[in-house]
Amino acid sequence: MLRERVRVGLVAVAAAVTCAGGASADVVTEQSASILVFPKVIADGNQDTIIQISNTSNSMVHAHCFYVNGALTDPTRPQGPTNPPLWTEIDFDIWLTKQQPTYWVVSEGRLVDSDDEPCRGTTLDCPNSGLDPGRVPPVVSDFTGELKCVEVDPSGAPLSGNHLKGEATIVTFNTCEDGTCSVTGNACSTVCPDEYDYAKYNALGVIGNENNNGDGELCLGGAAQPGSCPNGAEYNACPLHWTYTGYATDGDDPFLGEEVTPSITFVPCTQNFETQVPTSVTIQFAITNEFEQTFSASTTVTCWADLELSSINQVFAEDRVGTDLVQVRMRASTGSTSGFMAVATDVHTDGEGQSARASVNLHVDGERTGGDLITIPAEQAGL
Repeated sequence: MLRERVRVGLVAVAAAVTCAGGASADVVTEQSASILVFPKVIADGNQDTIIQISNTSNSMVHAHCFYVNGALTDPTRPQGPTNPPLWTEIDFDIWLTKQQPTYWVVSEGRLVDSDDEPCRGTTLDCPNSGLDPGRVPPVVSDFTGELKCVEVDPSGAPLSGNHLKGEATIVTFNTCEDGTCSVTGNACSTVCPDEYDYAKYNALGVIGNENNNGDGELCLGGAAQPGSCPNGAEYNACPLHWTYTGYATDGDDPFLGEEVTPSITFVPCTQNFETQVPTSVTIQFAITNEFEQTFSASTTVTCWADLELSSINQVFAEDRVGTDLVQVRMRASTGSTSGFMAVATDVHTDGEGQSARASVNLHVDGERTGGDLITIPAEQAGL
C-alpha cells in the first residue's frame, strides 16, 4: 500500500511540474524560436526520421541548418580517445513562405521539384509533397546524430526572428525478412500490429533577443565578453537542469504491466562548426526513487550520445534503485565549459516481446550562468 501511495504521489508531482513553471524555461517546445535543435535524428536502415519545420510568421523566413553525425569511428567499440565520434557535418539552407510548414525524410532528403503532388498517404509514402523549401541533402548511411537550424536573414546572417517551430518523428521499421513483423531488435513474430512504430518529440527551441549582432558567434546566455559576445546574450541560455520523470530500467508500467527501458539523447550546447572539433560535457545525475531515497551518477558525453540509463550506471536499474518509477535530475558539472540539450525515449516491451517506443520532451529549469557559444563559419553566416 505504501509503495502504491508513493508511486501515485511521484506521478502527481511529475504532472504538477509538467503543467507549471513553463514561463521560466530557457528552452521551449511549444513556442516558435530562432534556433531549433533536434537532438535525436536516426537514419541507419532500421530507423528513419521525419523532420517537420514550420514558419509561424506572415513573411518569408530563411534558416541555415546543420546535420552533425555523432556516430563512433568504430561503432563496434565503446567511445574513447582511440574511438572518437565522427563529428562530420552537412549544412544546407531552407526558405519558408509565410505560415508554411515543410517536412522531409532524413535518409532521402528532399529535391526541388515543381511537380510535387499533394500527399495522399503517410509522409513515408510521399516525402516531397507541398512547397519545396530548397534542396535538403540526404544524410550518409548509418547516420546517428542531431539537426540544428538557425534562423538567418537573406544574406545568411543570424537574426532573432523567433519564427521557427519543429517536430521530429523517429520511425522504426517492423517488417521482418520472412514477412512477419516485429520491432527491430526483437525476435520476429506472426503478430504484426503495424508496419511502423512511431515516436515523436518537439524540437528544442532557443529564443533570440534584440542583442543579436548577426555575426557567426551565437551567444546563448552569459555576460558580455571582449571579443566573443560583446553584447552579452543573444539567445536564451541553455537550461541549468533537465528532469526526466519516468521509469527505472526494466521498471514495470503500472497501468499496462509492460517492461520499460528508458534512454536519453545528449548534445552539448557549445559547438564549433568552423573547427569541427567536438565538445565534451560531464553530466551529473541525481536519482530519486518512489521512497524519496537519492542516488547519484555521472557520465561524459562528447559530440553526441544516445544512452540507455543503465549503461551509464546500474543504479538506474529497477533492481538497484528499488522502485519502478524514478525522477532523474541532470546538470552539467560545475566548471563545465558547455551545457547540454536532451530528449528521452522509453521503449515498452510486453510479455510477448513486442515493443513500442515513445519519445519524451524533458522538463527544464534555471539557466547556465556561464553561457554557451555556437560558432558558424563566416561564409555560412553571410559574412
